[in-house]
This record gives sequence, C-alpha cells and structure tokens, in this order.
Amino acid sequence: MAGLFLDAKNLLLQNDPLNYINYDKLNQERKEFLRSDLWDFTWTKPCNAVYFPGNAFVKARTIGVNPSINFSGTTELTATIRGFTVRQNVYSGTTSGTITIQYQDFEDQAIMAWLDDWREKLGDRENRYTFRKEDTCAEGTLTVFNSSRKAIRLYTLKCIQLSDPGISGLYTPSFTSDDPSNMGDISATFSFEHCQLEWKNI
Repeated sequence: MAGLFLDAKNLLLQNDPLNYINYDKLNQERKEFLRSDLWDFTWTKPCNAVYFPGNAFVKARTIGVNPSINFSGTTELTATIRGFTVRQNVYSGTTSGTITIQYQDFEDQAIMAWLDDWREKLGDRENRYTFRKEDTCAEGTLTVFNSSRKAIRLYTLKCIQLSDPGISGLYTPSFTSDDPSNMGDISATFSFEHCQLEWKNI
C-alpha cells in the first residue's frame, strides 16, 4: 500500500535540476575553509650585500604578511564588422606588487639592524654610495597551508626590494619615565617585480 504514495524527496532528487541545493550533498564534501592563520614566508635568496640573521630567526619574529598582488585586471578588445560588435576579454594586469611584513623585534635589535643595513645598501647616509641592484634584491615564497599543515597555495616573489623599512620612528622614539611602550613593533614594506602563483592541492 505504501508504494502507491510518491515520496516528494525522492521525486525531487530524480527530477529537480536544483537538487544540489541540499544539505546532504554539502555535508558530503567535508571540505575545510581557507584560513588566514596558516602561512609561512621564507626568504629563499637573501640579498648578497645585506646582513641577514637567518630564516629561522626571522620567521620566529614574523607576525603577519599582507601581500598586494593584482591578478584580476582584464581589458576588452572590440571590433565592429558590418555593424556587429565583437568582443574579447584579455588579461592586462601586471605581476608586480608590494608586500608588507610585520615583525616583532627585541633588545638584540636584529630585525631593525637587518632592515637598516638593507636601507643603507640602497644609499649610504654619509657618502650616498649605492650597491648594485643585483646585490640588493632578494627572493621569497609565501605558502598557505590547510589544517593538516599541507601546502595548498604557493606564491614565489621575484626581485624583492626594500621600499620602506618601517623603522624611521624607532631611531629616535619618544622616551618617557613611565607608561612604557613597545619599541620593537616593525612594519616593513617591500616591492617585487614578478609573482608566480602555484596551486598545490588541485
């Protein structure tokens, strides 16, 4: 007797073009969200002429990374043929950009000394001597991970140059007799000429 009655759920699953709007199907994916707290920045090729305290040391004091990379620019090409307009979109953006990295320095001042030496190599304070570009450029990688610590996205940055060491206010900070403030909070900005993006989990 029960077979004489139609089950609306089964009927929809068989015939509904929108049957993907279903919690059961969404739940079966069991995919994780992309997270902003699982990342790693590595200086793969530090500058030849600049003091570098080492990746393990710098990583331990890296607080955050904020890249600015344009992957979205397109230009529309058009042609009019016998009154009809034909369109084609093509990529017009560049692969250059900037990246800002936040560091926490301590009394050894290793991060500040590294960034200050890099700035000095771009133009000495006393004699304005500048080292060659090939000796003041670096390379690095920004890796994004999932919860299992497996890489899912890799950005390779080419020809990184120091734009703003972010330490100008730390040379001569305001010294007070009470209410101490953190003098080791550094936000350095770098520019790069090219970025390669690699999807690691597809």
